[in-house]
Amino acid sequence: MHVNNKMPPEGNTRPLQLENKVADVLLHLCDSEGQSLWDKVDEKNLSYFIRNSAGNPWGNHFALALLCLTDRKLTPASINSITTVLNARFRDLFHHFQLASMNELTPSHVAQYLSGQILKEHSDRQRQSFLTFYGTFTFNLNKWIASKFSPDKQAELTPFVLSTLPFDNRDFSVREKAISNAKNKRKEDTSAVTPLLPEIRAEGHLRWNQVKRLREAFRSAIERVRAERAPLPIEFNYDETEYAGERWYFQLVDLKGLGSYQGRSKYYREFLDEDVVLEFVKAEKLDDGSVGDGPWFLDLLRMRLLGNWATDYISEEHKNKCIDYLNQWGYDIKEDGEIPSPFLPRNKGILIQGFETTRAARLTNRLLINIEPIFIACMFAKFALDIITSSGARMNELLQISYDKNCCIVTVDKSVSPPRNNYILRLIPKGREEAENYYVPEDVFKFMSEILNTLKGSYKSNTLPEVEVRYNNRKHLGSEDKKYIFQYQNQHINEFTINAVLRFLLHGIVAQTAEGNQVVFKAHLLRHAFATHAVQTEKIPVDIVKSLLHQRDIEVTTYYSAPTKQQISSSIQSLHENWISFIDIQKGILRAPDELKEMFEDYREKVGTLSKVVGGICTIDNVCPTKMACVGCGAKVPRPEFKDELLAYFNWADESEKRFEQQGLPLEAKKMKIAKNRTKHELDEIRLIEKYQKDDLYEPGIRYSNT
Repeated sequence: MHVNNKMPPEGNTRPLQLENKVADVLLHLCDSEGQSLWDKVDEKNLSYFIRNSAGNPWGNHFALALLCLTDRKLTPASINSITTVLNARFRDLFHHFQLASMNELTPSHVAQYLSGQILKEHSDRQRQSFLTFYGTFTFNLNKWIASKFSPDKQAELTPFVLSTLPFDNRDFSVREKAISNAKNKRKEDTSAVTPLLPEIRAEGHLRWNQVKRLREAFRSAIERVRAERAPLPIEFNYDETEYAGERWYFQLVDLKGLGSYQGRSKYYREFLDEDVVLEFVKAEKLDDGSVGDGPWFLDLLRMRLLGNWATDYISEEHKNKCIDYLNQWGYDIKEDGEIPSPFLPRNKGILIQGFETTRAARLTNRLLINIEPIFIACMFAKFALDIITSSGARMNELLQISYDKNCCIVTVDKSVSPPRNNYILRLIPKGREEAENYYVPEDVFKFMSEILNTLKGSYKSNTLPEVEVRYNNRKHLGSEDKKYIFQYQNQHINEFTINAVLRFLLHGIVAQTAEGNQVVFKAHLLRHAFATHAVQTEKIPVDIVKSLLHQRDIEVTTYYSAPTKQQISSSIQSLHENWISFIDIQKGILRAPDELKEMFEDYREKVGTLSKVVGGICTIDNVCPTKMACVGCGAKVPRPEFKDELLAYFNWADESEKRFEQQGLPLEAKKMKIAKNRTKHELDEIRLIEKYQKDDLYEPGIRYSNT
């Protein structure tokens, strides 16, 4: 059925916003029911078009493409990615060649750009993205116009259709170079992150505890103010754990009263929770009273970097200061030339401080904290961090987790005494149609219960609502609404928000490449680090890691887990040590058939999911990759309650090493040294776990004082 081209009915406001900004034939395009196609365009996509594309020589072409991509059901996020890149490149090309109209733009201009003859400061990835997205525009436009419009209308629209280029990615080396550079960059970043995985996980837990305590202190202060009908502001402080070792001072302030009085108000007024925010006053170190650091995110608040921070009211001096700061932390200028907003979520109520808080902080130069959006952001970030660093799950697999008996499964293993619970998430991996098992530690399920309670409280309900799924490029997974765990304010959380809150939770953790560049944390980078650690450090066979990562192609797993430069260097050093100490004490000794059979049976034996092993819990549901050598195995989750077993194992390995050295068996002694090092590594991980578990239980005493 052809699109209706009559004038839009009364009440449609989008065409009015675009009057004199696009050609009339585009302004009044309607669907078959007479509704303006512009009314279907996402508000953010429309705002970007009006601000950046309308009025330019390519404005009408982009207007038609925007209607096309929207009508063909591309997600607003995908449309935004395509249009921002193409708009920036068209601006660059028109400026470089001094073009005045689209008729002057030729394939030769584009070819010069793609071959690197012009704008040499651009990366291969920028050039490749331009050609790819240009192809997306033209492919969709040609199909859409041919199927939706009558021949007469097609003729009217033809002047606004981007011409098809007489070449594609195969005609230029930029695609291969871009892919190669991206892989090298990812491996460099992975090399920096992999050794820090236990510390990153522990730091995430500790920061979550800080935010949770701050929220509890905020709520306690509100209750006290209401109970005593005390006027605001009111000051309070409390001591953080030895991890921070500081006393933090805050004020509870009335947003509506900021600036209207000097000092303390004389009267109490009734207020809503959202009318009141925290003001950070100072931090003192407990050991000597010197100035402390306070919560890790204060710099982001001071510089007002949460959300889309580079707005019109920001001074050029402040903008440059922010750009310098972001560059220091690895947040480079985006490919489209726009200023990065690394802490910009795409979901309401998460992380963003809100207009009133941000405005008041800017006008009064106070360090104001709207704690609820930060609390929600850190809650989801910690959950994502735990799952990725314990299972290597992909982003789309994270977003599938739902409060559903078909997703969250607890089985009981009665073969042990007392019976033990096993915790399983049923999720559909990339490229599959059926759900598979993802085994997680008990702690992940416990924290999921915390999330459920928080969400139910926000909805004032005993259950979660079913929300529309939002998977990027995986529409077959979104056929039905579900009670997704990653949801807030009746909206499914998307991948952009997950990465934004992960960056926020982990901001300030130093992870630098060999060249000294700071790494930006992303969900997929953590997955790469998990795979690399499993294969290169824990020596789990690639085919087993392939199963853990739920991948179909072992070549992809091999790429994910390829050794980093640091690991290669360490391996060479270890090899040299082995050459020096190696004596072939087994030469000429043949193993008996019974021994070979026993080894085969050992290797064939499957270890039960979440089985108790030395020093922890096994999480692999496959052939044991280490032939039951559990100490140092990446498939094991070390547990503090089993620390004594590891200490006993370490003492045994230490005594064995000394005995083998006395017997002149250096190779066996070397094996014991390796066993000791692996045990030390697990004990270090347990110490980190004990640290944040102790931090979990800490309840600070809140002290109030008049201001």
